[in-house]
Amino acid sequence: MPVTEPRRRTPKGNDVAICVKASFGHVGGHRLVEWFEIQRLLGISHIGLYATPATHRDTRRTLARYAATPLAELRTVDYVDGGSVDAHQQTVGSVAIQDCVYRHAYTHKFVAVYDFDEVRFGFIR
Repeated sequence: MPVTEPRRRTPKGNDVAICVKASFGHVGGHRLVEWFEIQRLLGISHIGLYATPATHRDTRRTLARYAATPLAELRTVDYVDGGSVDAHQQTVGSVAIQDCVYRHAYTHKFVAVYDFDEVRFGFIR
């Protein structure tokens, strides 16, 4: 079977997508809202979010509220064995980032990868 590479199509307004690693535990609601609004002000066109079984319900609620807008998309990443080993957090985080990058590599001009405690003001082409 031949391998084909999809053509890069960047519709106007789809310049930058952000991929955020999977969320574990609790991230404060005020902090999340501030982070999302900063991204919106910076002109980010899409944010890929990932929740896990360990994501706190308040955090999940805030993520879901933004996922209900065109700005963000929320997906859930499950553990293979119920999450009994700490190494699963790294594995799940890597899987989420790879999934997000592959989803947006051909729909956006740039794909940035960072966390809720980071804000970028410039991008390298």
